[in-house]
Amino acid sequence: MYYPLFNRIKLIVLLKYSIFGNKIYYDTISMKKAILFLFIIFCSKQIQSQEALINFKLHKSEVFKEKKESVLKTIFKDNSNQLFILRTFNNEKSLSIDIFDKDLKQINSFEHKIEKRHRVAGGFLNDNIIGFIEYYRNKKEKKIEAYLYTSIKDVLEFSKKKIFEVTTDRYPSFFESLFSGARLDRDFEGNISFSKSGKYNVFNIDSSDKKTEHHSILVFDENFNKLWDEEFELPYEDKRFKLQDVIVSDSGEVFVLGKFYPKKRKKKKKGGNYHYELFKITENNVSSTKMLVENHFVATLELDFTPEDKLSCIGFYSNRNENRYKGVCSFVIDPESIKVESSNFSPFTEQFLTDKYGKSKDKELRNIKFKNISFPDDGGIIITAEEFFITTTYVHNNYGGYTKISYNFDDIITLKLNDEGKLLWARNINKAQTSGYFSDPLMSFGTAQYKNSEYLILNAHKKMGELSGGRIKFRESFLWKATKKNTNLYIVKFDEDGNYLYKTILSNKEEETPFNCRYIEQVSENELILYGQRKKKRQFLKITIN
Repeated sequence: MYYPLFNRIKLIVLLKYSIFGNKIYYDTISMKKAILFLFIIFCSKQIQSQEALINFKLHKSEVFKEKKESVLKTIFKDNSNQLFILRTFNNEKSLSIDIFDKDLKQINSFEHKIEKRHRVAGGFLNDNIIGFIEYYRNKKEKKIEAYLYTSIKDVLEFSKKKIFEVTTDRYPSFFESLFSGARLDRDFEGNISFSKSGKYNVFNIDSSDKKTEHHSILVFDENFNKLWDEEFELPYEDKRFKLQDVIVSDSGEVFVLGKFYPKKRKKKKKGGNYHYELFKITENNVSSTKMLVENHFVATLELDFTPEDKLSCIGFYSNRNENRYKGVCSFVIDPESIKVESSNFSPFTEQFLTDKYGKSKDKELRNIKFKNISFPDDGGIIITAEEFFITTTYVHNNYGGYTKISYNFDDIITLKLNDEGKLLWARNINKAQTSGYFSDPLMSFGTAQYKNSEYLILNAHKKMGELSGGRIKFRESFLWKATKKNTNLYIVKFDEDGNYLYKTILSNKEEETPFNCRYIEQVSENELILYGQRKKKRQFLKITIN
């Protein structure tokens, strides 16, 4: 065999055959085609073996019809496997609560009309009681009133009671955050948080004082009986304080995380000119601790409890500016003393950069948004994030033109830290999705956790993109915009070492409604609920991971 003449050499292979009497027909093809054929067979076997490692069952509700557009808010599951589904209609002009049995058949429904100057938030299911919070803007008395609606879960006959009120003079930003699209600052005003056990609920009410930043913390028990409240002031002006998060422990202690900028900013040679501060608030005491970003830039931090009841603050950092990302940072804090036990700044791994660029590059990322933080059974912390950004272009036409806004949902970032917050592995899944409206059900992705694995659910083009180095890309292109007809619903599984597989769940073309993967509700250890709607058709999908 002469290798320079490789393409000329013919090879007889048994590619296909048909039997007519005793005759078998053979095809003569080039060696190059034969090798390609064998490679395809090998790849298909590999894919089949990979898909066998992702097992799940699907169950769909019957398709039902509604005239009004709806937005899924949350889903609860009780001990009898009934689902309680909360949705809003017509730009939050009404709230519906629907009960479905374990077979996804509707057995009861309730609709609450949301009157003018009202806003609904904070749905919950607590044993036999289901409820939600409704705020009312009382313009005549210049205050905001918070009402609790509760019902026995199977009856759906609600009663209401007032649980607190605030004056709009004292807390104008709380008012703005509830009843308008604009905010006086970027805080999470009027934030309600539930403890993991459900025994405590806390409302954080932010002020808009120009001289000092002050908050009211209201703590309630599981039945929304008020236990205590605390108003505390910080020696910072409102514009120099950026609230990050508020959480409550299972013992009723409240933790508030904020970002603080000094009044007189002296330019630093390296790193951000600010610090983070964590406050611990109990009925009669307020204490705090500072977290320094050293020579780095940290745009935001996410606050949560670990399974060991430690406090974790997770974020992304840069060595250049707040709009770039070089790696992940973490602070692990003792909740009793609120002392920082460990802090780590870990750059993205070589594997991560190869996933993204095809080779390792000393390049910082942009436009990363947190998606989820979870704690697997084998310990550590798993973080998922997404590259998200908005672009505007001016389109010219015969009438002058218009501005086109595009929402871009790009690469998926998945990382795992150990219990001390050090980076164990990081992976990047290439993805490119663009839509003209933010709530497009085919955009972005959802997350779920089962045992020691992290799962991603996403809609993407049915033809996977191929990149260098054997990498894949969930993508669309200028010619292949994501539609119901050309997309599949996929599941991606990460194991404890960061290896991942993917599998097609269903073809959207064959479904009556595309299922929104961005707002997945994990209602049990291994059950996920997705909501689909198209025109007047509605449907629910249950994915059970095995």
